[in-house]
Amino acid sequence: MSGRTYTKHVPDLRVITHYAERGSSVVHRTNPWTKTFMLLLIVALVTVVTDLATLLALYAFTVTFYVAARLPVRLLIGWYTLPLVFVVTLAIMFVFTEPGDEIAGLDLGTTRIVVTDNGLILMLKLAMRGLAVVTFSLATFMTIRYKHIVYVAHRTMPASLATMFLLTYRFLYVTSDELTNVIDTIHSRNGGLVRGVTRQSRMYAGIFGHAFIHAFDRAERISKAMESRGFDGSFPVVERVPRPSAKGIAAILALLSILAIAVIDRYLGVGVVTI
Repeated sequence: MSGRTYTKHVPDLRVITHYAERGSSVVHRTNPWTKTFMLLLIVALVTVVTDLATLLALYAFTVTFYVAARLPVRLLIGWYTLPLVFVVTLAIMFVFTEPGDEIAGLDLGTTRIVVTDNGLILMLKLAMRGLAVVTFSLATFMTIRYKHIVYVAHRTMPASLATMFLLTYRFLYVTSDELTNVIDTIHSRNGGLVRGVTRQSRMYAGIFGHAFIHAFDRAERISKAMESRGFDGSFPVVERVPRPSAKGIAAILALLSILAIAVIDRYLGVGVVTI
């Protein structure tokens, strides 16, 4: 675990790894293939489903899955900040432009700006979609060990692409370390992160610029060290992941059936269910 995290709003990769490697819940013991396929189906479901009640039920399912893994809910709430900011930024205009019943309004000269019920519902739907995917993704990565990620990557991707994916995943740790080092340097010189708009923009640009420059330099040194120790461009698979159990296959088939019903109802208009 990392003891140098400056914000609770960005997922800490070391915390994620800690729970993945040390956890012992029923979700941790669930087959990695099962969780991977369920994650893909959850992403597809939030894309297809449009009914608010169904999205709320789907989100409740992902939260239940997260809690069943004995993962920290307090951390999850803090990590919701970034996706919620993204959703609000993306959907803020729809609140004022979506046709519907007026909830509140403001007259600006000859123009009237109104907030509609359909606009708020649309924003809530986007929030439920984003939070459902974020919650289940975190629960998946916080319950799969790295050696199993290596095996799944090699079985689902070409060898070169799997190596690139795994190296990128590990490179995120290097970038996080260098970003933290730059912030440490600012604090050691009595600097702060709160400035005027112009100075703050320049400061953050400098922070990220220096962090990535140092991260790439450190990654180059790590690469040379790995090559000097016999790294041949591929990560060794140290443990195979068995096929999903009968219960895992049943869970995958259940989600797949729900997805099929949602697709038929939305795109073919058969009217199997109201989604």
